[in-house]
Amino acid sequence: MNEQQLQAIKSLQHLCEQRDGILLKLNDDMLRMHSRAEHMDYFHYEGDALIGFLALYGFGGQLEVCGMVHPDYRRQGIFTRLWNEALASGRLSNVSYILFNAPKASLSAPEWLKTIRCRYSFSEYEMAWQELPEQDFSANTPTVSVSYRPYEQEDQNYVLQLYADGFDTNEEDTAEMLAEEAHSSKRIRSMVVYHGETVGTLVMDYDTPGQAWLFGFVIDGAYRGQGIGRGILLQIIRRENEAGLQPHIGVETQNDHALRLYENCGFRSYVVQDYYELRL
Repeated sequence: MNEQQLQAIKSLQHLCEQRDGILLKLNDDMLRMHSRAEHMDYFHYEGDALIGFLALYGFGGQLEVCGMVHPDYRRQGIFTRLWNEALASGRLSNVSYILFNAPKASLSAPEWLKTIRCRYSFSEYEMAWQELPEQDFSANTPTVSVSYRPYEQEDQNYVLQLYADGFDTNEEDTAEMLAEEAHSSKRIRSMVVYHGETVGTLVMDYDTPGQAWLFGFVIDGAYRGQGIGRGILLQIIRRENEAGLQPHIGVETQNDHALRLYENCGFRSYVVQDYYELRL
């Protein structure tokens, strides 16, 4: 994808968000990847103006779809045509189901999703950290050493195991993700260290100015319930806050334990993204 296309997407995204009062999740960092595969992005133009856009994203063995249509051009079948192009490309032939992402505040997206018989699957909170007057970054952390270190190539097999156990992600998809991260200057993976042992991993993404996004945070199942996640989370918050960046994170609504952890550390939800499942 070239820079002109990326700028057109940004302009259309800004217009849709302003007119609809929503926040779209278009994964700008993935759109910019040099290794992004063919037949993942679909465009509709009127003259030189981008009017509609649909993108496919691979996450852990599944495909997600997100997109938008200019508010003045809706109900003309534009997004349906883009979707049919994606279906005809063959890119979806090897998946059993896909997830459509739509902001909960969107009025138009759920109406279109009804036309292809999607069913609601789950919601995800996008959360931003807010400094609390009583926040104590040293409180309630494990008494033994909890820290993090840079990811190294030798950690790959352990990360494959962590993601298989924690997120049910297959090894091929995780390995591909790690390879992408190796070529990205804005995504930095770290390994969690507990009493000298490597017990987890996380990724920080710095693609959005002024923000630091935490992704793929998982602790080995054998070490959960000991305050390790909270201890690392407080260290990350302190580090990013001191660097002048606002920490952000996304969490599924079903994950009550993670949601409580993030809320207790100062994260507050500011937008909800709904996900709809379509069986192919």
